[in-house]
Amino acid sequence: MSHKRPDGPEALAAPLYFLALLLTATPVMDFVSSVVPMRLADIEWRFASVGLLSGFLLTPLLGIALAMGVAHFAGHQRFQRVMAIVNLALAVSFFLLLLAFILDVLQLNSAVQEEAQEAFASASLKAALKHLTFVIALGFFGWRGFRMSRWAVLEPRRQQASVLVG
Repeated sequence: MSHKRPDGPEALAAPLYFLALLLTATPVMDFVSSVVPMRLADIEWRFASVGLLSGFLLTPLLGIALAMGVAHFAGHQRFQRVMAIVNLALAVSFFLLLLAFILDVLQLNSAVQEEAQEAFASASLKAALKHLTFVIALGFFGWRGFRMSRWAVLEPRRQQASVLVG
C-alpha cells in the first residue's frame, strides 16, 4: 500500500485548517468562560456580555477567513459551501443579537446615571459597530463563498457539456 504525500497547497491545508480552528474556538471558549453563569433575564448582564463579546469577534473572523481561503485554494468546494452556509447562518444570528442589544441599550439608557451617560453611549456605540461590521463580514464571506463554490461545481459541468457538444 503506497501513501502519497501531499504536495503544493494540500501540504499545508491540514495545519492551516487546524490554525483556523484555534483562531475560532479559543476566543469562543475564553468568552464563554467569562460570562458563565448565564443570566439571560438580567438586562445588565446581557448588555455587559454582548459588549464583552464585541471584543472577541475579530480573531474568530480571522479564523473563518483563513478556513475559507484554504478551502478555496485547496479546492475543497464542499467545505467551502458548508462554511458559506454556516457564515450566512451566523450573520443572521449575530444580526438578531445586535437588534436585541440595541433594544437593551434603549431600555438601560434611562437607568444610567447622568455622569455615566457619555461612557455608556460610547461603549454601546463601539459594541454595536463591532457587531455590525462582524455581521457584514460574515455575510460577505457567506455570499462570496457560496457563489465561489457554486462556480467551482458548475465549471466542470460546463467543460463536460462543451466537450459533448463540440
